[in-house]
Amino acid sequence: MSTQGIAAFADAASAYESWFQTPLGSYVDRLERAALERLLEGTPAVQVVEIGAGTGHVVIWLEALGHRVTAVEPSAAMRAQGIARGRDIVARWVDARAEQLPFATGSFDGAIMFTALEFVAEPVRAIEQALRVIQPDGWLCVGYLNALSSWAAAYRRYGERGKQPWAGARFFVREDLEQMVGRTADRSESAVRLSPAATAPFAAADAAGERAGNAAAMEVLLWRLIR
Repeated sequence: MSTQGIAAFADAASAYESWFQTPLGSYVDRLERAALERLLEGTPAVQVVEIGAGTGHVVIWLEALGHRVTAVEPSAAMRAQGIARGRDIVARWVDARAEQLPFATGSFDGAIMFTALEFVAEPVRAIEQALRVIQPDGWLCVGYLNALSSWAAAYRRYGERGKQPWAGARFFVREDLEQMVGRTADRSESAVRLSPAATAPFAAADAAGERAGNAAAMEVLLWRLIR
């Protein structure tokens, strides 16, 4: 993440978690967590690094599943929120950028990036670093906002208007991620087919979006490494 990008999150940190308290945000959060849980099903409790941990939204959930988490977050404002929210868990927080992780090769059993790659200045370098710090038989999980979805379109519009942190964001499709990693993902899940302008009942709106063939807003990929 660039210095400019880190500064953008300083402005967004205080409002970041509040979105998840809205009816739509809460519903989307449940769908995304369910997709992530399906993807990680059967993964034993391990040493995990979350790269771009933000306010600890996923960190707290991973710890509840029994994982031992190291949370990497370069924004002091976001990191402070995460530490405060997760004071009852044992996660270790580290001030570092995705492109330069301060860990020895093979330090972790798994690595996760969840809606973080969108804000990284050098995404290829970030993926290389994530792969480096995973043990040879470990796993990498990347959750990203699908560039073809209506949600990505809305966030692009926010960025065009200068709204942070979207002004510097970039969006990906599955092929982009698989090219960065160097091979096809072993498993995938997707979620959130309702429009960002949807109103309650959200389950009905999501079902209608699926019937209409809407691109999923959230896609999660998992690679199991054999090196």
